[in-house]
Amino acid sequence: MESEEREAATGRSQNVVHILPQSMDSVPRFLTGPLERVDPLAGTTQLVVVTPDAESAVALAEAVLKLTGLGGIELFPVTSARRAARLMQGRPILAIAGAPADLADLIRATHLKMHDVQTLVLAWADELFEGDPEATAALELVMTELPKDAARIVVTDRADKRVDAFVERYLRRARRMDEQDVALDAEPVALRYVTVSPSSRLVGLRRLLDELDPPSAAVIVGSDEAEADVSALLRTLGYASEGAVRTARGDVVPQTHAAIFYGMPSSRQQLTAAVAASPVAIIALVQPRELQPLRRMAGGEVKPLIFPNAGKLARDHERALRHELSAVLESGLPAREILALEPLLDSHDGIEIAAAALQLLERERAIRKRIEAAAAAAAPRPPTPKPGGFDRGGRPRDRHPGSRPGSGGRPPRDRS
Repeated sequence: MESEEREAATGRSQNVVHILPQSMDSVPRFLTGPLERVDPLAGTTQLVVVTPDAESAVALAEAVLKLTGLGGIELFPVTSARRAARLMQGRPILAIAGAPADLADLIRATHLKMHDVQTLVLAWADELFEGDPEATAALELVMTELPKDAARIVVTDRADKRVDAFVERYLRRARRMDEQDVALDAEPVALRYVTVSPSSRLVGLRRLLDELDPPSAAVIVGSDEAEADVSALLRTLGYASEGAVRTARGDVVPQTHAAIFYGMPSSRQQLTAAVAASPVAIIALVQPRELQPLRRMAGGEVKPLIFPNAGKLARDHERALRHELSAVLESGLPAREILALEPLLDSHDGIEIAAAALQLLERERAIRKRIEAAAAAAAPRPPTPKPGGFDRGGRPRDRHPGSRPGSGGRPPRDRS
């Protein structure tokens, strides 16, 4: 009842639904308040962030570290329940993030106690409700253990029926804050993307600059750390002296040849600002999980940028496979294989059967390569003999069997 009285006094519900772009730049908008409410002196878990997977938990922990600094509240990422349980023993965990299954395991084992939790955040709820029954059951356990007066925050980049049903069940009188800046009549934006991981983003940028060789470019970054990394790379590549390729925080000089987003655009407004500069190419370096939010934000044609070298290697591989198959066909097919595949023609086209057989062949070859590599790594290496040197008694070691000490390792002369 205290929570109801508090809500009546303030006139606002503490349960909130944030509709935000799925980007690390959105983290301060929904986590700043919950982090400020954490009391370091309490020594108990007061903030729980539910993420789709362990990688998202780590990304949020990194974002919080940048947000609060080394002396601020840390968000403990659960990458596995077993590792987290060991690290949590005898250590106060004020804020924790993890996938529903991992958090549920910690709750069952009483490593994670929910009685002092003040805020629970579902980060990117649309990914949490992908239909996995185990994840759904684990999320229900987390919500059941949550104190009734705890604030509940749902973050999503789109509100669909599944999100609405969850909000109606668990977030009573929730306030909806639509912070997406994509208008329904917004002009679609055509762009290309390169998929990268957080650790390979710099390498992807270098390859992209090599491929495009733009006369001018703006690499749009969203943080001081990213700006420092990109600036160091540009200096290494020799762009510092000419200044045509530089970093930007969203302001793109008109007629810039290429606008390159070093990560997911933080907002539709930032994407629109890049379009206003009339670049020849707009490219985003994004993670695979960010492709759907990028398509929704752009509202237009979003295509991958294929590097020619990678395409050439793939075409060469396919050409070699076709030559190999042609050689088998020209040599004549055994009757046993034809009789084995003939019944499949009743329900499948011949090219489909051939494609399935080719897939099995490639799978078996990949398995064989892994087995051979593992066997080569496990094989013992023969010891390498060391010529000369000294034995344990400090005497010179003979280089040839039967040589006399002091003879320089030469075998004795035959006097017969």
